[in-house]
Amino acid sequence: MTPELMRVEAASTAHIPQLVTLDQLAEWCQPPLSWLRENYRSRCEDPLPVYRCGRYVRVDLNDPALMEWLNRRHLAAAKERLRSPK
Repeated sequence: MTPELMRVEAASTAHIPQLVTLDQLAEWCQPPLSWLRENYRSRCEDPLPVYRCGRYVRVDLNDPALMEWLNRRHLAAAKERLRSPK
């Protein structure tokens, strides 16, 4: 394989981040912004995966860790609903 083909192949499989603010994430998945702010802090048991740039916080919508986090939160909520009496 030529070096040019290797570069093209590597570029096609590279992770391209799509960084958004917490406000934009709240618009996308509809939780209260205060809930998102509480859940990205490191003191949270299972914090939202974020990128910190000084005081700015960004979330990568293409990050597999974000999808794993959402799945864990979804499963935890489903288990809680099953446990709680109606």
